[in-house]
Amino acid sequence: MTRSAVWHPFTQHATEAVPPTIKRTEGAYVVTRDGSRILDAISSWWVITHGHRHPKIVEAIRKATGTLDQVIFAGLSHEPAEQLASTLVDITPAGLDWVFYSDSGSTSVEVALKMALGFHRNNGAARSRIVVMEHSYHGDTCQANPGTDPFLELKN
Repeated sequence: MTRSAVWHPFTQHATEAVPPTIKRTEGAYVVTRDGSRILDAISSWWVITHGHRHPKIVEAIRKATGTLDQVIFAGLSHEPAEQLASTLVDITPAGLDWVFYSDSGSTSVEVALKMALGFHRNNGAARSRIVVMEHSYHGDTCQANPGTDPFLELKN
């Protein structure tokens, strides 16, 4: 293949080679179509901490999807989410009474920024400055990215 129709993140498509296509995963490895094994040393961007296709995780997913596959939180909820949220609230310091579920680190940072800015605006102190760690990765969404790039301003 000389060209991919997939828009790969963090890639300059005019200059980068087409990335290898992965046929399967095995523990800490991804396996290409030609059988080459590549160590997934970043755990597929930090989300596969127990290895690919871990049998206990695969079984838990199979069991869970036998009852629920996906339920949108816009006006709805479901028992497993409610149970986990209650457990998390019980083990965190007083005053941390809600749980926001996010599908990635970038969106969790973005939501945390929105919550912090909204809290101060709602309490009469419209703050717009956020402290970030220099040379750190905070995400790739529109509001999380400025925390990573020192040359971008946080807009609210």
